[in-house]
Amino acid sequence: MRRHAVVSAIAASAVPALVQAHGHAVSKAPELPLVVGNEIEAVEKTSTALKALKRIGAFDDVAKVIATKKIRPGKGKARNRRYLSKKGPLIVYGTDGAKLTKAFRNIPGVQVVAVEKLSVLDLAPGGRVGRFVVWTQSAFDKLEGLFGSFTQAPTLKRDFLLPRAAIVNSDITRIINSDEVQSVCRPRKPAPKPLHRLKRNPLKNRTAMAVLNPYAADKRKQLAEAAGQPKAKKARESEDAKKAGEAWYQTMISDSDYLEFENFTKWLGVSE
Repeated sequence: MRRHAVVSAIAASAVPALVQAHGHAVSKAPELPLVVGNEIEAVEKTSTALKALKRIGAFDDVAKVIATKKIRPGKGKARNRRYLSKKGPLIVYGTDGAKLTKAFRNIPGVQVVAVEKLSVLDLAPGGRVGRFVVWTQSAFDKLEGLFGSFTQAPTLKRDFLLPRAAIVNSDITRIINSDEVQSVCRPRKPAPKPLHRLKRNPLKNRTAMAVLNPYAADKRKQLAEAAGQPKAKKARESEDAKKAGEAWYQTMISDSDYLEFENFTKWLGVSE
């Protein structure tokens, strides 16, 4: 993922619109990406480095950095971070032990880095791609060995393949509206009429509830049967009590018509 970000930032540094949107002054640069000869790697004097920047059209960006220097707001200026300034050009070299690092280190806004140590922090400061990069020829030649190409894996690093664009032409609208595509497409269908469906409450509408829950009818039947069982039991108990009461009443009537009561009392010995 880190190398993917680095190669994306390198690709963005070759787009003039992104470089200008980043705030760099590249109107006098002959081309982007800007590749210079390896002679600049032998520069040892800062004065010679300034002349080289003017010759390749990169000094305007340095002048912009000098003009944007200001005092940092807040407490940071008391913590060895007193001044703020914009970023200038990034010079990438590819020869080990090159002498240009000391020549360019005192120029405001200019950074020097080896091509093997390129970081997304250098190529996209602040998370924004489009850094103005000046490549030496040796550094530019090493890019394919470090990151490879669409058809060949890198030779200086392992386990990385250059991200390939999913489509060649990103102008999808132009492709769709082209005569070649439109000639094989069917005619446009008319828009369907909007369907206005009634919103039924499934808690009140049994048909709507049956669509949501097919088991609702069986559940409702079970609840009705469970609710009717106590009523049936109570009705049976009431009927049994009524029959027992009627039997007791008939017994009382028959006992009141008992004619042998006097003989029974005599037998008991309680008669007068």
